[in-house]
Amino acid sequence: MFRALRVLLASLLLSGSALSAAPVELVPADFTGAIQPQVAISPDGLIHVVFGQGAAVFYTRSTDGRLFTPPTKVGTLEKLALGMRRGPRVTATNGLVLITALSHADGNIHAWTSPDGARWQEQPALNTVAQSAREGLQALAGDGQGRVALTWLDLRRGQMSLWGRFSKDGGLTWADDCLIYASPDGPICQCCAPSAAFAPDGRMGFLWRNSLAGARDLYLCETKDGLKFSEPRKLGQGTWILNACPMDGGALAYDQAGGSLPVWKRIRTVYSSENIATERKVADTAAQPVAAFLGKTPLILWESNGALMLQRGVATPQVYAPGGQYAAIASHRDHAAVVFEGPSRGRKTIFCDILR
Repeated sequence: MFRALRVLLASLLLSGSALSAAPVELVPADFTGAIQPQVAISPDGLIHVVFGQGAAVFYTRSTDGRLFTPPTKVGTLEKLALGMRRGPRVTATNGLVLITALSHADGNIHAWTSPDGARWQEQPALNTVAQSAREGLQALAGDGQGRVALTWLDLRRGQMSLWGRFSKDGGLTWADDCLIYASPDGPICQCCAPSAAFAPDGRMGFLWRNSLAGARDLYLCETKDGLKFSEPRKLGQGTWILNACPMDGGALAYDQAGGSLPVWKRIRTVYSSENIATERKVADTAAQPVAAFLGKTPLILWESNGALMLQRGVATPQVYAPGGQYAAIASHRDHAAVVFEGPSRGRKTIFCDILR
């Protein structure tokens, strides 16, 4: 009887039931040093995860978010950029996976493509000015149908600015790299990771921490074609006067109607906004927010007091993962995949969870 009940519960979980289960470890117990995971879901529902370990970039995938393939080494980079939102990025169509990663040694953006997650082809550096991406901070987004947007912090002008590059075939070929934003006051914030996201209508949004008149506030701009960009708009009503880099770049998501949901940290508080100019306080004593939509419901995760927190819509925030940090999230139809760093059996490892 008890065995039958266990089988029934397992089958419900694997069939997509609303029953919840504990997050699962992505990597084998003897696989140590895995950090900075990122996740994408292709239109066919495959969950693609990439992470770093030392100098190596690794990839794994799953059909259900519970069982993952053994990690495959994609490539090795001298001084692979890892930590504080640095690390490899991933996006995917039904027939092509694209991974990007940066090297502090050569200062370039490296990219690999694969039709099956097993055979990887490395491309030429995506930043056309050598060593210009040496800060190691980037963002990658795709619409699942082949359009890809890549953005990164770039030093080719001598001061930090935001650059981008775009593809229409999943990352096999690329348009020329282009300037997205340069601050009239000098550099943009030098150590905060940018964000990129696609809206349902094809708009591509970019989020970065600016540096204007002594303020380190988040700004957003959009483009339809990767050629013309909207006027940058500051997020929220407040401002943060700071002569330093908070190393926290926020995140950007779009709902089914194309409305933007940026989330960001200012001083010790995390905010979100539904119309750019206004703001809603999400949590105090908080950092490193990320966001996605589950249908029409926004999901926001952030770090606070040694735990990863979760808020669904405007519900009361809940402790999601004690010891969790550096979450990434991707949504697909009726579920979202969350990956994050966390402790297990005395070591740090990577977890995945499915939210419904």
